[in-house]
Amino acid sequence: MNIQKIRKDTPGTNHIKHFNNAGCSLAVQSQIDIITNYLQEEAIVGGYLMQAKHQNEINQFYQRAAQLINAKPDEIAITGNASEAFNHVLYGIPFEKGEVIITSEIEYSNNFVNYINLKNTKGIEIEMIRNLPNGDFDLEALKKAIHPKVKLIAITHVPTSSGVVAPVKAIGEIAKAHNILYLVDSCQSIGQLPFDVEEIGCDFASATGRKYLRGPRGLGFLYVRNSALSQLVPKSLDNVTAHWKLDEKVDLDIKTKMFEHWEKSYAMVLGFSEAIRYLLDLGIENTWNRIVELSSYAREQLNSIPEVTVHDPGTNKCGIVTFNKKDVDPLTIQKYLMEKKINTSATLPFSSMTDLHHRGLENGAVRASIHYFNTREEIDALVEAIKEA
Repeated sequence: MNIQKIRKDTPGTNHIKHFNNAGCSLAVQSQIDIITNYLQEEAIVGGYLMQAKHQNEINQFYQRAAQLINAKPDEIAITGNASEAFNHVLYGIPFEKGEVIITSEIEYSNNFVNYINLKNTKGIEIEMIRNLPNGDFDLEALKKAIHPKVKLIAITHVPTSSGVVAPVKAIGEIAKAHNILYLVDSCQSIGQLPFDVEEIGCDFASATGRKYLRGPRGLGFLYVRNSALSQLVPKSLDNVTAHWKLDEKVDLDIKTKMFEHWEKSYAMVLGFSEAIRYLLDLGIENTWNRIVELSSYAREQLNSIPEVTVHDPGTNKCGIVTFNKKDVDPLTIQKYLMEKKINTSATLPFSSMTDLHHRGLENGAVRASIHYFNTREEIDALVEAIKEA
């Protein structure tokens, strides 16, 4: 990859050292131009005419998203964000009292609060698989937890709270062997590392635009395997696929788009599509290899500081690097780094309560999430600033 060109394509790199890609990444200039030009023309001709003019380009989004995850275009629905996509599936499964969701201890807060809500309203049960002592997901414990009441296995691929990567392919093999529905929260993984729905074997996956895909805020997408559609009942309808007939009848098209709303910002859809195109052109294997290289370098340099502890558990790690400095609060470090135009974030207990609590990180940790447009020189600057913090 031509990193100089990539950084030239990313105007934000001229102003800040950006290590908050697991929160919200930096946009490429071509995406900014597409969104800006669309809005300017839309202001003149109106939204409906503009949509009609660009409908073919809008439809390209489904093709590009599908290509990225090895799905079919009709298995993709545009959503407002990854949490919305995740909840579409979660509340679309007709749970009965006593049925079980199996999940992991690295779950994101949105997911777990909705498991609890289903427990309170539907009488379902939650079984959480604890990690092995080294931080890896316990596949043997999952196998032992399978029983006839298990309705869904729901797993976060990459948590918000560390750089560990869950073995979603191996989990998918277990789910398939027992004919159990399988939902993957891929909010932090799609765009960061290769994600192949056929290889993973998931029935559903949720994604967001603003993180590693480098798309605009306020958009995400949902993947639903066509063969799993019949097992879902959408909890709200939109006239994208719900057709109102006389005598209070509705004909519903059973397809993934039944989870999509008719109203959306098409300027942002085109921008999101451009962000995916940019990634596809670079090649996800290429960008992932660079992320692994840079994040490994960052952990090595941070580990060389006596007062710093790197907290990323597990065998397989990604571009999210979490750490603390002795006797310094994570938010204090984040603020100090921001004063030096180094953008990181703090992963706090509310975001992944079970994970951080079980690892004794009651105050959370500093999170530097690294992308392929970052450089070793930027990481060196981060490390020097942390030494001073």
